[in-house]
Amino acid sequence: MAEPAIKKENRKKSLPKEAEPYKFKPGQSGNPSGRPKKKPITELFERIMSNPELVAKFEASIANSIMKGGMAGVMYVKEAADRIEGKVTQPIEADISVNLADAIAEARKRAGR
Repeated sequence: MAEPAIKKENRKKSLPKEAEPYKFKPGQSGNPSGRPKKKPITELFERIMSNPELVAKFEASIANSIMKGGMAGVMYVKEAADRIEGKVTQPIEADISVNLADAIAEARKRAGR
């Protein structure tokens, strides 16, 4: 089977001469800095937690909130900890040593075949 001829409108268009210096070179990234590592709210929490005066006020505010029976203080602490230290991971255990033939046979048995 012969390949169809490339139509003029489907050909790759080349850049004008003036744009050549601005073209990406092989191996050059369009985003050299990459995605930001942290979000602004995380940086805010880090600044707050690095200032001893603000930490003391933060502690007093949380204690006051907890004493009044509110959950706001607990939520502030959770949010700050998740942002600064990362979310707590929970290890899970799973038995994934399943034989495919056994799994198919079990599924057929349940289906009544």
